[in-house]
Amino acid sequence: MDIPRYIGDVHPEDYIKEMRIYCNFKQITNDDDVLKFSKLMVDSTIDFPSENIESCEDLIKELKEHITFLIFKNSSIRKLHLLKYELERDGGDTPKFIAKFRSLCRNAEINDIDRQKHHLYYTLPNDFFRNEFIKHYDDIKTMNDLVICFESTLNEYSRFILNGSVVALKHVATGKYLTSSIKHYETGSKNQLVFCGKSLRDSNSAWTIKCLQSPEFLPYESIIYLQHNNTNNFLEICTDRHNLSPVSKLTEVSCGSNNNYSDYTWILDRSKSESKDEFLKTQDIILLRNKYPDYLTNKQKEEILGCKDIMFTVGEDEYQEVYAHSKDNIDEYDEWCIELIE
Repeated sequence: MDIPRYIGDVHPEDYIKEMRIYCNFKQITNDDDVLKFSKLMVDSTIDFPSENIESCEDLIKELKEHITFLIFKNSSIRKLHLLKYELERDGGDTPKFIAKFRSLCRNAEINDIDRQKHHLYYTLPNDFFRNEFIKHYDDIKTMNDLVICFESTLNEYSRFILNGSVVALKHVATGKYLTSSIKHYETGSKNQLVFCGKSLRDSNSAWTIKCLQSPEFLPYESIIYLQHNNTNNFLEICTDRHNLSPVSKLTEVSCGSNNNYSDYTWILDRSKSESKDEFLKTQDIILLRNKYPDYLTNKQKEEILGCKDIMFTVGEDEYQEVYAHSKDNIDEYDEWCIELIE
C-alpha cells in the first residue's frame, strides 16, 4: 500500500482520510504521528504555516485556504457543468453517474440543495426527465431526496416502450407469445406463418415496434408496425385477396413484405377504455386494430388481432391460430400484454 501524497488534486478531507487508512494499515495509531506523516506528504510547492498546525483538522483548514484548493473546486464545478446522464439502454451506468455527481458536489463544496438541484437538472437527458423533475422540485429538501427523485423518474422512464424498441406480445387468454417463423401457410396467402407459440418467449417472438409519426414515445391511437426480428418481415393481414385463417376462417394474419401500407400497419388501442395512460408502457394490456379499405365494398373495414386455443397443422407440426376479426366483437381473446425486451 503506497503512502498517500497531496498535490492539490483531491479534497483535503479525502487526503487525510486516506492517510489515516494508510497509518492504520501500518499500525500507526498516534494522532501526532498521523499528523506528522500528513504534513510531510504534502507537496513541497504547497506552502503553509506548519507551526500553527496542531491537528489534522488544522491541516485540512490550511490546505483548503491554499490557491490549489480553489483551482480544485472550480475544476469540479466545470466538470459538473459538463456532466450528462446517459441512459442505461444507451450504455450508461446509473450508480457511477450518481457517485460522480455526489462526489463533484462535495469536491466543489456545493452543499446548498437548490444549487444541487440546479446542477442535476442540467444533467438530465430529455424532456421527460426534466418535466418529471420539475413536478417534484419543491419536495426535494436533501441530497438523498434528490437521488430518490432521480431513481423514481428513471424507473418510470424505463417502463416506456420507445419507437424502435424490441418487444414481445403475450396473448393474455392463453399465455402464449405472438410468433412467426420461416415456415409458410399451406392455404390462403401461403405467406410466412404467424401463430401463438411457447409460454416462454424466444427469438421468434421478438418484434421491433416502429411508428412513423412519433420520434420517441408511442402514444395510444398511433399507427405502428411490427417487424419480425428474425425474418425482417412485417405483421400483416392480406386485405387485397381476402385470405382466411386455416381453421376459424376469419381474416388471415401473416408476415410479409408487400408494399400495401394498410396491410401491415396497426392502430395501438387501450384494452380498457377507462385507462388514462397517454403512452405505451411495458406490461400494458393492449388491442391491435387494423384499418383498411375493403376492395369488395369500397368501405373502410376495421379488424382486431385475436387468438383462441385453435390448432392448425403445417406438415406434421401444430400451431395455435392467430387471426383478425371485426372490431364489433371484441372479447378477452383479443388482449395482448406487451413486454419490453430491449
